[in-house]
Amino acid sequence: MAKFSSHQRFPVPVAELFAAHIDPRFQEAKALALGATTAAAARRDEADGTVVVTIDTTDPPRWGSDPQAGTMIYRLDPGALRGTWTRVQKGFEKKARAEGTIVFREASGGRSEVLVDGLIEIKVPIMGKMIEKKIVAAIAEQQPIEESIAAELLRKRAAQGD
Repeated sequence: MAKFSSHQRFPVPVAELFAAHIDPRFQEAKALALGATTAAAARRDEADGTVVVTIDTTDPPRWGSDPQAGTMIYRLDPGALRGTWTRVQKGFEKKARAEGTIVFREASGGRSEVLVDGLIEIKVPIMGKMIEKKIVAAIAEQQPIEESIAAELLRKRAAQGD
């Protein structure tokens, strides 16, 4: 099992960041900008106030020749500005686990931050630990790219008044 942490900063107040995060259109645009070939997001508001956001994506092949399909699920508490996330990789449901927490918080100057903690577990003999390390390294490499893309999408969203 490999653990990771991510800390990203954004040029909008935390309420705007959270609102964007639970907007399926924003999630789809972000996934496509990050290289997904398909993205479909949905939001469900539960009776207890929890917001569940699901993003199904297909990515170009990374290893081998098959596209990578997966689902990211966020379960978020709008009052606490925090929640949990789970990533399910299609075809590897029993061999891979990715999950963690996400916290949105206000930063100085009308800015906001997102803190993500997670763990990756690959249940493949001999290769599992190496794959986990590669995934964590890819997450770290992707973080500044994702932050930049999300910041640009947030600027466009604010300009459109969403």
